[in-house]
Amino acid sequence: MSLLTLDISKCVHTTNKFAICNACVESCPVDTIKINEHVLSFTPSECVGCNGCSAACPTAAYSLDDFKSINYIFSFLEAGSTTLSCRDELPCIAALSVEELLSISLFMSEDITYDIGPCQECPIAQTNLKIIKDRAEEVEFLLDAMMQDKKVLLEELVEEETVEKEELSRRQLLSKEGMKQMISIKQQFENRVESEDSDVKSHEVTKADIQKIREKKAPDRRSLLLMAMKRAKVPEVFHVIDIEDISFISQKELDASTCTNCQMCYRICPTGALSSDKRGSFINFNAMACVQCHSCHDVCEPDSLTLKTTFNLENFFKAESETLIKFDIRKCDECNNPFAYTGGEVICSRCRIEEEEAKELWGIK
Repeated sequence: MSLLTLDISKCVHTTNKFAICNACVESCPVDTIKINEHVLSFTPSECVGCNGCSAACPTAAYSLDDFKSINYIFSFLEAGSTTLSCRDELPCIAALSVEELLSISLFMSEDITYDIGPCQECPIAQTNLKIIKDRAEEVEFLLDAMMQDKKVLLEELVEEETVEKEELSRRQLLSKEGMKQMISIKQQFENRVESEDSDVKSHEVTKADIQKIREKKAPDRRSLLLMAMKRAKVPEVFHVIDIEDISFISQKELDASTCTNCQMCYRICPTGALSSDKRGSFINFNAMACVQCHSCHDVCEPDSLTLKTTFNLENFFKAESETLIKFDIRKCDECNNPFAYTGGEVICSRCRIEEEEAKELWGIK
């Protein structure tokens, strides 16, 4: 039995009480993941190990102890297979995100088939089959938009008849393969015991989590996609698609007339897609580091930062940062701290508020 864990340092709810993300809750086929007052919890013994939550989570905060999607993808590519199926070492096709499925297609020279045959009798297919179909549709749309001559096929394949395996002989048990099986069985047993003895898992932030939060790193699947894009055929024309047609990346724009340079957007960004310098003299945005978690928009009080309604596929082939806004940084005449100057007195907003409060206290208009 797989053991599900949550890296709390990667979850946007850890750093942002305004976060609206609930991708893991929506994708869980057994409804074991809950969000209560921005604290995530789940019951390990109820988890079916499909890895759907990890694939859906924009920051890949969840993981299974016995399945790593990146390792599976490399093994799949090395084997030269063209069919993704849960009959293999894949817990479910929904265990792979859109980015990972797109990367597989870009790496392969042939069309990829998603075997949904087992879904017909699968108890979690009511949730996961729709996810699989939606991701297949998005991947095929993006391949077509990028002018990649590849297809995604959904087929109900029939499993070949298999010969019933005999019990392992003593020689097999002592072999390398036999030892691997025994280790796997032992691990599954330990996971089972731990899961059954566990109540609801709820996580608290530790000092180690805080340090990891500061690292600001995109999930490994984004690095995989960047590798795949380098091998993809560069189209003659870069199409611009509707933002609703892509689920894992975005382009942003910023209203300079309302932005207060509060710095929250790039401080809250979990991947460093939004960034600035030590003085806060600008805000840069790198689309290829964005995971569309929406956290930066959740904390922007004046709603200055917005999603563009379109996405230019050129970003996939030319991963470059753009400057959304520049600020005139000056030192406040009162406190001597640097701030974004917009005209008038050279006084920062904090000192201006303190001055207004003092005037009100003294009855000065």
